[in-house]
Amino acid sequence: MKSLALLLLAAAAIAHADERTFWKVDPGLAQHPVQTAVAAERVGEGRSIVVYREKGYVFSAAGADEERAQVESAIGVFDDVIYPRQVALFGPCPDLDGNGKVIVLLTALSHGQGHYFRFDGMREAEALARGFHSNQAEILYLAFRGQGNRAAANLAVLARVFHELLHTARDPAETSWAAVVGRHAAFSCGVAPARLLWGEDDPLAAAPSPGDPWSPHGWPQLFVQYLHERLGDPGLTALVTSMEPGPAALATAGGGVAGGLGDFEALADFALACWLDDPGLGDGRFAFRRVTPPRPTPVAHLLASRPTSGQTLVGVGGMAYLLIEADRERSLPLTLRGDPRARWLGRAVLLRRNGPDQQLPLDFEAGGIAKLDLEALHAGDALLVAVVPVPADEYGLDRRRVTLQWGLGWVPQVAADRARDGFIELLRGQLPDGGNAARTRLSTTVARLGGQAGGEATPPFSTRYAWSPAAADVVRALKEEAQYRGLTSRLTSFLRLAPGDLRQDWHNVLIELPGRDPRRWPVVLAAHWDGARSRLDDSYLRALNLDDNASGVAVALEAAAAVARAPHRAPVVVALLGGGYHGHAGADALLSELQGKASAWIELERVGIPEPWPRHLSVTLAAAPESDQLVSSVAGVLRAAGLTPRRTAIVDVDHTGVIPATSRRIPALVIRLGGAEAGLDEPSAVEQARLSPELMVLLAKASATAVVKVAGAP
Repeated sequence: MKSLALLLLAAAAIAHADERTFWKVDPGLAQHPVQTAVAAERVGEGRSIVVYREKGYVFSAAGADEERAQVESAIGVFDDVIYPRQVALFGPCPDLDGNGKVIVLLTALSHGQGHYFRFDGMREAEALARGFHSNQAEILYLAFRGQGNRAAANLAVLARVFHELLHTARDPAETSWAAVVGRHAAFSCGVAPARLLWGEDDPLAAAPSPGDPWSPHGWPQLFVQYLHERLGDPGLTALVTSMEPGPAALATAGGGVAGGLGDFEALADFALACWLDDPGLGDGRFAFRRVTPPRPTPVAHLLASRPTSGQTLVGVGGMAYLLIEADRERSLPLTLRGDPRARWLGRAVLLRRNGPDQQLPLDFEAGGIAKLDLEALHAGDALLVAVVPVPADEYGLDRRRVTLQWGLGWVPQVAADRARDGFIELLRGQLPDGGNAARTRLSTTVARLGGQAGGEATPPFSTRYAWSPAAADVVRALKEEAQYRGLTSRLTSFLRLAPGDLRQDWHNVLIELPGRDPRRWPVVLAAHWDGARSRLDDSYLRALNLDDNASGVAVALEAAAAVARAPHRAPVVVALLGGGYHGHAGADALLSELQGKASAWIELERVGIPEPWPRHLSVTLAAAPESDQLVSSVAGVLRAAGLTPRRTAIVDVDHTGVIPATSRRIPALVIRLGGAEAGLDEPSAVEQARLSPELMVLLAKASATAVVKVAGAP
């Protein structure tokens, strides 16, 4: 007990030292940011906060006195307002270092105005296992960029970042609510104007759009305000502390609270409130009590008697509005069609010139279709329709943009997707059982790599991010998947280094298939197994992307089994590579192991989701001009399989091994689907619905044929 007390005293002494060295991280846009050791000096201290400034960092051109005044002001506001308000709502602040205070490090940041780094809340050994050092303290990194009349913005950032610290401590898996409620915290603490709630706090920013919710100036924090006004502090606390993902947490927030909300239907009520702000309709559900937001701009202003149609893109979680005015002619029926990949909610209100206004039922079917009869409209009336695509129940932000179509006197039509039927027909002509067994194996592998199922020796894993300790479970799963197909595999380790003397052993899984002429250089069929998300926190928590690149790994494994059964001259190496999202680290390690001696490099990347029908047969081959002969050979195999090859440049496949292979004069290409990089944050349920096991079977067969052809038939 005595030694523990001494350790706490020592930690407190370090925390309150006049000078201290910190491990500083600037997340920026990198998949794995760099930490640097910086010296800092203590420039202020309060009851619950200690402020350090990186040596040499100057944030105010007005001089040292102005900087000192801003620091003192921030300390006072944090002690008197931000800290007590947030702790009262969400519980006590963690205190890993035992100093009883939050540390603020004022430092230059290349991206953003401030952040909390969750790895500082870990012990050093725990953080090192994830590729970072830990300051082992509650630290907020701030730049204090706002000056003069903009200085108040620094306090808003302070409130936001402190909330992210508390949110991470309460619900470490949730990052979407942490970001949204954190921005709202500045208004809740009274250090930001109401304009912040709808993204108009920055006069230099682009005009906010309710249909683009996750931009820096979107409207989600206004939704938090709507919830807070209806549920009070207990509802906001329940929202933050709920372990449910995304919109599912709304049921927890509303349940058991007087006047609470049932579930995500609150999103649709909120959308109507943004337009009407009228407490006299819908028992007050369509109004705000403390703020008066601006009325959104409708995406379409229609005349009810004129046949018309149109469409718009809406960010999931955002809102779209249609305003339909009646004249003296007969009103036409309205049909809405939302992208069926999202769940849609809507509200409709008949606006009478002299009242009373009337809410009309508006329900979307499972396929995203809603219909509304407008016969009740009379001259001078108007119909307001508010539509919301609901985010998936996931912990991270759902950044999809989906299409909303509408028609007056016309029903929006979507061409039938005949892709699956076309793939099945091709399979019937190429495989005895129509590819049924292969489809089952591929689907099982993708589900396992997507964290949807475990194996005999490994439970479902949470992420495939290469720096995560969970990566060891992924490697074991890959070996099991190879063994399940009767293939022998081996692990090769390579050292991954990062600044700050950080290092980890990473692994490639290699399936070596000998050829009849061992003197020949091998043909490599590769796919990287690791995943990533656009946010660093999400990468460690849930990088389980199915298309990128669980699909590539599954197809490579299935192709390996086919190559093993076919005679060929040159050896073949089927390589499941780690570190694709970290400068193609696994590919570099394999090329070094081979000493650059490979006759060809073929890589599978994002081969699970086809392009929309009728372009569903398109397969992209990305390669440099030096690989024309290899491209021609593989393209011929794809055509013979009934697919349509399409050539593109090498520039947008920078996390594959094609670039390092090409630099070693090895003919190299990437087989992939789609013309542009897919978003990393697509919900797994949406990916699952779009995957085509049939096309993956076709690509596995074609890849195996191409590899055998390049390796040389006996």
